[in-house]
Amino acid sequence: MEVVEGRVARVRLRPARPEVCGQCRACEPSGAGAFLLTVPAGDLAPGDAVTVEVPLPGPWRAIVLVLALPLAALVGGAVLGAEWTGLQRWLGWPPDATALAVGLGLAVVALVVAAGMDRALRRRHPPRVVNVAAA
Repeated sequence: MEVVEGRVARVRLRPARPEVCGQCRACEPSGAGAFLLTVPAGDLAPGDAVTVEVPLPGPWRAIVLVLALPLAALVGGAVLGAEWTGLQRWLGWPPDATALAVGLGLAVVALVVAAGMDRALRRRHPPRVVNVAAA
C-alpha cells in the first residue's frame, strides 16, 4: 500500500488473476503491469500488505442492462409509434417513420438508464480490504 489520505488509501495491486485485471475499471493503470486502487483506509498504515476483493458483476446483469432492456424499449417503442395515430398526425410522419423514431428514442433512454444503474451498483459494491499484514 502506498499512501493513506484521511479515510482512503491508494493500494498498488499485483493481480492474482492478471487475465481479468483491468476489465472491471475499478482501478487505474500505474505502469509496469501494476494498478492503483482506492479503498477505505480503516486501520491501514503506509507499507501494509493487503488483500483486496473487487466484486465483479454477474454476466446476467450485463445481459439485462445492455441487451434486454434496450431491445425491449426498441420493440415497445416501435409498436407504440406505429399504433399511436395522434403522434403520427402531430408529427406529420407515416407510421413506419414514427415507429422508428419512437423505438430508437426509447432505446437510447434505456441505455442511459442502464448506464446509471451500473454506476449505482458499482457505488454500492466498492472494492474492500479482506486481509491486512502489517509492515
